[in-house]
Amino acid sequence: MTPSAHPSTVASTIAQDYGLRGGSEFTRLGGYPPRKTSKLRCRTRRRGPPTFAARADKPAALARRRGFTLVELLIVIAIIAVLAALFVPAAVLALGLAHTVVCQNNLRNIAVGYRQYLADSGGLWPPMLVNDPPQTLLARIKDDAGLAAQTSNVVRAGPHWSIVLWPYLRTVDVYTCPADPKKGLRGDDVVSVERRPLAVFRDAPPESYGLNAVLFRYSDAMRRRAGCNWGTNNDSDYRDISSYTSAVDQRRQFPALDSRILFFCGTAGQSVGSQYNIAFRGDGLVERWEWHSRRASAAFADEPGSGSNYLFVGGHIEYRDELPTPWEWGCDLGREP
Repeated sequence: MTPSAHPSTVASTIAQDYGLRGGSEFTRLGGYPPRKTSKLRCRTRRRGPPTFAARADKPAALARRRGFTLVELLIVIAIIAVLAALFVPAAVLALGLAHTVVCQNNLRNIAVGYRQYLADSGGLWPPMLVNDPPQTLLARIKDDAGLAAQTSNVVRAGPHWSIVLWPYLRTVDVYTCPADPKKGLRGDDVVSVERRPLAVFRDAPPESYGLNAVLFRYSDAMRRRAGCNWGTNNDSDYRDISSYTSAVDQRRQFPALDSRILFFCGTAGQSVGSQYNIAFRGDGLVERWEWHSRRASAAFADEPGSGSNYLFVGGHIEYRDELPTPWEWGCDLGREP
């Protein structure tokens, strides 16, 4: 068995290892040797920028990471392109849905105004054509919206629905669909040169909505143009374009009247107030367009992906990607298909 070293001998050895002068200093340190201090560490802990020599010692890989490589740049561009391809169609779809909602809300307001007018008029709708302009309504529109009628065409300003319903709507915003390509334009920028003589107001916005004139007393010639299979050759008493149309006559003339189209979105070519803003399913005095959620390639076209909003007599509003049937337009009086 090896005898253990004497404590004093151990203390002396530790003191010599740590450069202590005597046991008293070792005792003063609490019986534990002081921590060695590395002179090399103290020398390298300098403040200030590294020297040129230190910079030169950095690995070449660190120097290469100061910028993007061509491969990394191409990867970033590819990622951005993929994200854009995903985002743009979604943004277009969201915008189209927003336009559809606003358009349907405009039709809903028009429906309320139409019902209020019939309630006040005893169920009578004015003739589709008259010779005397509605001076009182024209003056009110001028006061409310600042739209002055053209004096040369004032005789043409008959009781068009947009004029008749003005006291119930009282804003031009409701007449223009947000998807109308000419939204935001006015006056001559809306109406073509050949149609300007038919414009009622000088500075009116576009009128995107049309009244389905087939449901009202109209001329045989216009029903032929609309493609109707009735009342086209003096074979109906539901005519006389200068006569009032009553709600009672409509229900007697059209079976299932509530399922027929009353107003629709998509008329183009005239501004608010024009008596000639008439379009049918396949023809009209102005063009009929489908521009929800994208515009069709041609007027009166029925293309997938392009549709319109329709207000029915019963008050419900539907978006249709496919063009409604002639029966729904009132061109067919037979049994509902």
